[in-house]
Amino acid sequence: MIDKIKNSEVKIHIFVWVAIVVVPLVLQLESSGANMRFMTHFWLFVVSIMITFYSNYLYGINHLLKKKHILWFIAFNIVIFAFNGLLDATVEQIINTLTDFHPRHRPSNIAQTMFLYNKIIVSALGVGAALGANYHKRLVDAENERKQLENEKLLSEISLLKYQMQPHFFFNTLNNIYALIGKSPVEAQKAVHSLSKMMRYILYENTSDTISLDKEIDFLGNYNKLMMMRLGDKVEVRLKVPEDISAVKIPPLLLIPLLENAYKHGVSYQRESYIHSQITIEKDQLTFEVENSLSKENETEDRSRSGIGLENLAKRLEILYGKKAQMTTGKDDEKFVARVTFPIGETDK
Repeated sequence: MIDKIKNSEVKIHIFVWVAIVVVPLVLQLESSGANMRFMTHFWLFVVSIMITFYSNYLYGINHLLKKKHILWFIAFNIVIFAFNGLLDATVEQIINTLTDFHPRHRPSNIAQTMFLYNKIIVSALGVGAALGANYHKRLVDAENERKQLENEKLLSEISLLKYQMQPHFFFNTLNNIYALIGKSPVEAQKAVHSLSKMMRYILYENTSDTISLDKEIDFLGNYNKLMMMRLGDKVEVRLKVPEDISAVKIPPLLLIPLLENAYKHGVSYQRESYIHSQITIEKDQLTFEVENSLSKENETEDRSRSGIGLENLAKRLEILYGKKAQMTTGKDDEKFVARVTFPIGETDK
């Protein structure tokens, strides 16, 4: 990003100076034909402005004026003014020698005064342009710094939301394993093995900004297996995914909150229940929908913290995609449906 900004700044400087030089020359050539004396004075005018401009833009303003060294800044520009005057006189003498031109009279006081005024105007233009360019550069730098800090803050918030979700996820999973220990130690061992795979995914794959969708689906599948060890045949679980997803990448752990919420509030131990989920991809948009039956016995549970997964998911979607992502939930007397939609391979941050 910084290199792009510097390259853009260099291009702007080149464009401005080319325009300053080329346009007057073209007009002069079309009107009366450029003579050596006109060309020389024109180039001296441009060179004087450039010397004044870049001396102040690159050094004088940042190292003198910003540090409140006003007198040194004035002295610095007086030296530049004298240097430009000496340069003009030297070049004028060289031209007179080359063209064998010898003025009969010394320039009048009025001519000398006009020459001095012209040099002052040139210096003022150079200093003013440098101040304006430096002020604009400071505004751009401040805006870029603000955006960088904002992005760093958003990335920190995303990391925080991930780590808030993980203890919540492991808490629910360990509860399930605890219930299996007394019921079936063999199944509990299998559950611990499945959990180790899931922990490996969270610890090692979760560090990147995006992950392959098929790995995220494997994670969902392991979670389904782990939950089914405890629930048995009372719950119908289905996960439908597209066939070709090898090239699709999404932020890690973005889908599990919907599935976890369905298990927490959609599973009944007294009657048949279901959790149906599917992933669809259309026009570079991924949609994950989870539909689950409503469990009557879970309606009386304390849900003061039951929505932490969905709340964190909503915040992550907002940070990553802004208005480009959508999350909707809805229910009736028999079912609950949660759906997220977000662009593939694209984030605002």
